[in-house]
Amino acid sequence: MRNDPIGVFDSGVGGLNVLYMCERLMPNESFIYLADKANMPYGNKTSDEIRAAAYFCADTLFSMNCKAVVIACNTATAQAVDDIRRLFSTRITVGLEPAVKPCYNELGKNGYAVALVTEATYFSPKFNRLIAACDGKIKAAARPELAELIEKNTADIGKIKPHVFSILEEFGDAESIILGCSHYTYIHDIIKEFYGGRIKIYDGAIGAAKRLQYCLSVSDMTARGATKTKTRFYSTQKMPREKTCVLRDFN
Repeated sequence: MRNDPIGVFDSGVGGLNVLYMCERLMPNESFIYLADKANMPYGNKTSDEIRAAAYFCADTLFSMNCKAVVIACNTATAQAVDDIRRLFSTRITVGLEPAVKPCYNELGKNGYAVALVTEATYFSPKFNRLIAACDGKIKAAARPELAELIEKNTADIGKIKPHVFSILEEFGDAESIILGCSHYTYIHDIIKEFYGGRIKIYDGAIGAAKRLQYCLSVSDMTARGATKTKTRFYSTQKMPREKTCVLRDFN
């Protein structure tokens, strides 16, 4: 099983940054990336809908002989990671979480940070427990439309710069920004531009990749041999007039 692939899923392209970090950190591993396009975006769905979608993705990837699954989505992690770990208790499941703790630990005495998140993450108990431990120095800002805008404009992300700027105007004196959705990685440079380069931006992708590496190591599941990273890509696709979805192979 050591040389079985690792599954990574998100509602769309956002999780590709998490995949990239995993590939860089673990070049001998093979990966399967699943974009749940049929259910994109997760952020404006109910908890039950998010859990059902996340379970389908995890079950699909484990059925493809993945030795571990990375939930490369903050929203799905907040809503579903505990259920998935319980249902697949003998498997490795790693979730993506906003880098709230690292940001809080590095804030200046009088500074504050803004966590840009989806609506579902904003209302999740898991995320609110993180924020509550930060003495009011982390402000959460839910932007339910942003992930979908990014998904539709990844080829020309500059198109949504005015919209991103309008969001940030409320937090012009922030010291740091936490990217609380994997899609928000795509607007990293736009955020940097708004603040004139002075702001520090926190992304949880590298933390998820390091956690995966640790879990594989302690479980003696790290791939053996100097093989080059291999990645296969799939997405879900809604079936017309049906409430089911199927996999689409991009390999």
